[in-house]
Amino acid sequence: MKGSGKIRKLYSLGKRTLLCGGVFLLLGAVRLTLLVVPFKHIAARLGEKMGESPDAESWPAGRKAARIGWAVGKMSRYTPWESKCLVQAVTAHLLLRLFGLSYTLYLGLGLEKDEDGKLSAHAWLRCGDLIITGGREKEGFRSVAQFAGAGRR
Repeated sequence: MKGSGKIRKLYSLGKRTLLCGGVFLLLGAVRLTLLVVPFKHIAARLGEKMGESPDAESWPAGRKAARIGWAVGKMSRYTPWESKCLVQAVTAHLLLRLFGLSYTLYLGLGLEKDEDGKLSAHAWLRCGDLIITGGREKEGFRSVAQFAGAGRR
């Protein structure tokens, strides 16, 4: 059978396939929620406003967080809907919370206005000393709000 090789390859990916599939669906749910629900209601559930999570995490926690960041970044490129920085940060935040890992979600404004005279915005997520989402683009943005959640200890 021609398709059985693809199924075997998919099966061999194991946990990564399960994680990526779940992330893909969660990206869609988060995108829809951000479109429908006023942000003030979402912000109330993101964590402690203006809080800060610890700067260090254990090695296993950091590895799990990195895996989540990888899956969110990877799958956001394949969604038929927009999965930009805020969608990615909120999605990864939900997964970090699910796994009991501490996090800080940052919302920032650009330091300079764009060619149309508008400020740009960006969101990124940190777990320990690792930037999980939005790390490459965060330079040039100043944090104006942050939400922290503590992991299970």
